[in-house]
Amino acid sequence: MRSASTEDPVPRGWEDPAGGGSAGNGDALPRHPRVRIAGIPLHIHWSWLLLATLFVWTLSTDLFPATYPSLSGSSYVAMASVATLLLLGSVLVHEVAHTVVALRAGMRIEGITLWLFGGVARFLGNYPSPGVELRVAAAGPLVSGLLAALFTVVAMASRQFDFPVGVRAVTDYLGRTNALLFVFNLVPAAPLDGGRLLHALLWRARGDLPSATLSSARVGQLLGALLAAVGLLGLLGGPGLGGLWFVFLGLFIYQAAQAEYAWGLSQQAVTLRVGDVMTPSPAVTTPDEPLDRLLLRARRERRDFYPVVRDGRLVGAVSVPEIVGRMRRHAEARVADVMVPATSIVQAKPWANLADVMPTLSQSSPRAVVIDDEHRVIGVLSTSDVSRALERAARGRARRGRFASGVVLTGAVVLVALAVGTLYHPPYVVIEPGDAWDITGDISINGVPVQQPNGRYLATSVRLVQPNAVGLLLATLQSDREIVTVDRVIPRGVKPADYEREQAQVFDESRMLAAAAAARANGMPATVTGTGARVEQVTRGSPASNVLRVGDVIVSIDGAPVHGPADVGRVLGTKPSGTPFAVTVERNGQRLDVTVVTASLPDVAGKVGIGVVLSTRGFDVQLPFQITFRQLPVGGPSAGLAYALAITDLLDTSDDAQGRVVAATGTIDPDGTVGDVGGVKEKAVAVQRARARLFFVPVDEQEQARREGLDVRGVTSLDQAVGVLRTGMA
Repeated sequence: MRSASTEDPVPRGWEDPAGGGSAGNGDALPRHPRVRIAGIPLHIHWSWLLLATLFVWTLSTDLFPATYPSLSGSSYVAMASVATLLLLGSVLVHEVAHTVVALRAGMRIEGITLWLFGGVARFLGNYPSPGVELRVAAAGPLVSGLLAALFTVVAMASRQFDFPVGVRAVTDYLGRTNALLFVFNLVPAAPLDGGRLLHALLWRARGDLPSATLSSARVGQLLGALLAAVGLLGLLGGPGLGGLWFVFLGLFIYQAAQAEYAWGLSQQAVTLRVGDVMTPSPAVTTPDEPLDRLLLRARRERRDFYPVVRDGRLVGAVSVPEIVGRMRRHAEARVADVMVPATSIVQAKPWANLADVMPTLSQSSPRAVVIDDEHRVIGVLSTSDVSRALERAARGRARRGRFASGVVLTGAVVLVALAVGTLYHPPYVVIEPGDAWDITGDISINGVPVQQPNGRYLATSVRLVQPNAVGLLLATLQSDREIVTVDRVIPRGVKPADYEREQAQVFDESRMLAAAAAARANGMPATVTGTGARVEQVTRGSPASNVLRVGDVIVSIDGAPVHGPADVGRVLGTKPSGTPFAVTVERNGQRLDVTVVTASLPDVAGKVGIGVVLSTRGFDVQLPFQITFRQLPVGGPSAGLAYALAITDLLDTSDDAQGRVVAATGTIDPDGTVGDVGGVKEKAVAVQRARARLFFVPVDEQEQARREGLDVRGVTSLDQAVGVLRTGMA
């Protein structure tokens, strides 16, 4: 961050929430020194303690439990406390780095203040040169980068040498967070450290301090406005406090940049005289002129302010609104009746410094009358005159080093846009090709003879990524990516962690269903039991949203018993969209009868549904053998067909694979029925990457999966897919 003198009329910089920097006038924050570091007073604002409490609470209740489960609550609190202490210490070290470099350059330091938005280093006086500012501004991010590298190395070593979980968690978090501080601090917008670097480069290119200040402040205002907009979009797009934080952060940065801009304008004004800026030879009036005549003249001349003179000397001033008000009451009134006396008018001399006159202009007194030594009116100075003059001066000064500064500014604006684009995550999910992995090694069967397949069976997956705005833009340029809204993947109101947990359960159930289907395909008995379909999620606005709740268990539809989700899908899929069904549910120990009307839901298998995610209550599969599966970080039912094919080949004596690499996707029912899954276009890409040439998909999704060089077979059942393999048609 750039320093500012405490004698300056307005602050010219504040520290960002990312770490270190310097600030101007310190009156906005109370300063009560308690500690000195290397002789530098350290001031701690009460909001710093609030920030520390917020970090401990967030880390101990959210981040660490989600990342490192199965630890005790006290362990999470201890880890969060240590991580918070070291993180805030990292911010302090970042800040001290600024001050140490500044002191070595001969600058004076008033102190360091720690508060809600990070740290503030307060310097006395201005930077002596662009080079000094560049070195001081770079010191903080450099320290953050070194800390990020240090903590990352320790985190890697802790994993390599099996250090305690707490050490790995804390160092990994500190490594990533300091890296974020390093990157964010380099965003080239005042008042961030990157803004100080931008200011120094512009100062060097133009050789003009005020002009560099104005330009860097404009970029800072842009960043602040964009961050606030990102926060508002976040608040509108979903729950959580992240959007609110960005709003506050954006407003803070915008106001700080605005203060820098005001300081830059004031410094521009130092070089200007009132006579250079004023409107010369203004129209005047006399005390005896009738108001009606002056009003007509004002309309013709398009003026709303007139100095009043007698014998050429200033005696007062009058404004058109005053004329209109008096004319309504006294038709014969004259200028003398409404004018403001000269003693109440802001007056200025043409040779006066513009910076000295600017503070006297305000919203209530936006003009000054310019007079000479004999009190003759020679001009009028308005706030609009000042603004135009300062803008002209800024443009004129900016012409120095125009090419170099233009390149720097263009690069800064692009970097700001990219920075904001990486922070904003639009409410869209990108479906991209995932993995295609051999599942034969995932399966272990005991109790019956098995024969290892002569080939490989691949299950396929897609990755669901909610990218930032930059990533989303890049995804639109790739043909193997599909972009959908978040609520098409994760129902509104459902936490992502809960959704992943439920999908993992569905994946485990699908593998057991695959075993049952494979057993029946080989003539073995298999029994799948359940006591109903439990409602895990209800999509907002769906047919079920008005009658079903999370936790309800569907036990029958139109009088037919329901043992699990497959029964629900089978019954609902027999009739078109808009059909009413009588549904019996168990809720809080009681049975209720409700009516649900189906709707067209393109994102569900069968295309007709009621908008719920279901699991099986009391799910159990009875098989004539023992089967276990390797635990995998996979969710959803789409691997059912692939596992059914692999288990079928393991159980029978024929060579189904025949040395081929066979890929498959599709849900599977105990009777071998194959259902739609979605994402087959992206899965086909993963299949080709795995060098498979045969790909089984649900028949309704065959066209979506077609790719050159890939034999895509649409099937409706396990028996049909096995028949294709055994006839050798590939």
